Amino acid sequence: MGGPNSDESSGKSSDSRPTATLLLGGDAAFGSDASPDLSPERTNVLVVSVARSVQAVVEDWREYVGALPAAFGLITYAEFDRSASASASTGRPPRQPLPGSNITLTSMADPSDLRRLGTAVTLYLDDWADTDRETLVYVDALAPFVDASGPESTFQFLHLLVQSADQLDADVVVRFDPSTADDRTVNTFRPLFDEVVDATTTAAFDADELRAVLGNNRRRFVLRVLLDTSSIELERLATRLARWENDTDEPTDAEYDRAYTALASIHVPRLAEVGLVAFDRPTERVRLADGNWSTERLERYLTTPSDDD
Repeated sequence: MGGPNSDESSGKSSDSRPTATLLLGGDAAFGSDASPDLSPERTNVLVVSVARSVQAVVEDWREYVGALPAAFGLITYAEFDRSASASASTGRPPRQPLPGSNITLTSMADPSDLRRLGTAVTLYLDDWADTDRETLVYVDALAPFVDASGPESTFQFLHLLVQSADQLDADVVVRFDPSTADDRTVNTFRPLFDEVVDATTTAAFDADELRAVLGNNRRRFVLRVLLDTSSIELERLATRLARWENDTDEPTDAEYDRAYTALASIHVPRLAEVGLVAFDRPTERVRLADGNWSTERLERYLTTPSDDD
């Protein structure tokens, strides 16, 4: 993908243009709404995340999309090293290539410093401007920036982000949980975007898609537990998963941590995305979602062999 006037080199038609999309609701994970029709080998992807680690983002990408993109940038506040030098909070935001991968990490300290975040995003977009690839910028949760900086400053940041991305021929997807703000704040952001998608509604999944979701043994385990229990805390669910996976009554801390991370960052969000479970973040409780998924239908799918078998 080239610069704003380089349609020929990018393979785009002259009348195509980048799109800015606001996703209302849904989980931070990559679903079809956050990463539509991507060809990873021909795409640059920049993820901006306050809460998620590099590992969580990469595992999430592999789960939903598959192969990593040609260039993968991550701006995160979850892995800021407070023992780092002063350059981590002043000057140009430092970028760290991760050994043995095409991933570049920018660690940030203060989500209220939107000017610095804008600089970090621009550095990636400028580097990718002359590549023969598509570019996607994905902000996985806008609410932390609104909380830290207020709606007005966040509006200004989004305006500049969408404008810069448009000039550099990049698509933008921003996810915002409308339950974290009043209607006035949500409506303030709407005009900045080409599309506003309500991701709070459950998509209609056909039988093949449902089988694909339930082709993972960990997700099957979650649903089997919930069929017997009205709801369960995520920590208890992780403990039960660690016991089951390792065939022991006393899993080690490492075994528990692996189970908890997988559930919290991948499997519970994926099940919630398709409307099979509901996750209450304040209490960290998981339950079967209300809807059209009958116990009989779930049990029928759970009795078929999984992809992991």
